[in-house]
Amino acid sequence: MKVHTAEEGRIAIVTRGHDCGTWCAVYRVLDERFVLLCDGKLRSIQKPKKKQIKHLMLLPLTIPVRGKGQSGSEIQDSDIRKALKAAKDAYQNRCQGICPEKEVCALVQK
Repeated sequence: MKVHTAEEGRIAIVTRGHDCGTWCAVYRVLDERFVLLCDGKLRSIQKPKKKQIKHLMLLPLTIPVRGKGQSGSEIQDSDIRKALKAAKDAYQNRCQGICPEKEVCALVQK
């Protein structure tokens, strides 16, 4: 499995903490251990979340987090939300053919 590096715009899934399972984008890399994350909802561009890289699952997807958005102005939280939703849908559709849902079986002991 290829390890992805933390870079601006890299999409990540939080694996530890109260926000576990949240899809977000790396807004800025602080150092080799910490990044700032935004998701456009709870964590806006103005108030990103500081998180350790080891508590993230970095995906092979990137979105723009700086510069001009689709409207021609600076990137807004709405642009981040739309890009994350599109990336999540595309990623889940791609993975659905590879690893279809399996039935969960309970182990019954006598």
